[in-house]
Amino acid sequence: MKRLLLLCFLSLLAFSKMAGQSLELMPGTSRIFADAQWLKTFDAERKWSLFSRSRATVDYENHTDLFTGAYLNYTTPSGLGGTVVGRIATSGAGADAGIHYFKAGKSFMVYALASVGLQQDFSCSWFSILRYTPAFNDNWKLYSSLELFSNFSRAGHIASVQRIRAGLDQSGYQFGLAVNLLGLGKVYKTTDTNPGVFLRKQF
Repeated sequence: MKRLLLLCFLSLLAFSKMAGQSLELMPGTSRIFADAQWLKTFDAERKWSLFSRSRATVDYENHTDLFTGAYLNYTTPSGLGGTVVGRIATSGAGADAGIHYFKAGKSFMVYALASVGLQQDFSCSWFSILRYTPAFNDNWKLYSSLELFSNFSRAGHIASVQRIRAGLDQSGYQFGLAVNLLGLGKVYKTTDTNPGVFLRKQF
């Protein structure tokens, strides 16, 4: 099963390189993190869009964790809209439906999604990406990114992830310092910290 998921990830990674939005590699102290993203719009007003991402995490003992998700969005001019999500991961597969907010400018981007799982067992989650990239001059920008994810069941908090990036952007290449944090359990407590560096290419 892991080999099949890895094959799916590599296939999507190759596709993302051709029609991609971004590719990121983050070597950390505990594990290596890779992330491929792409975005497809279906109309001139960009109301309908499909955002997809594939992630792979491999520790230095060769344990692998994979995730691929597709987010079908309908966004109104206000930035609010509906989303349906399909996902497959090492831990299983599922689908979600929710409400999102999206707004982007020359130097910032905000995407926030509150969703509910469509499985029999109740679950809800919050996912958001915030980026701030002001320009220093024609060639250099500051690059900062904060990604948040939290998941809850009827019993309470399950897991939360924070991915923080701070660095520079030069002609579509971003690089700098990075840290991924993981918290588990009903009473949130950071159980895993993976600091490192990142290299990202935005298309």
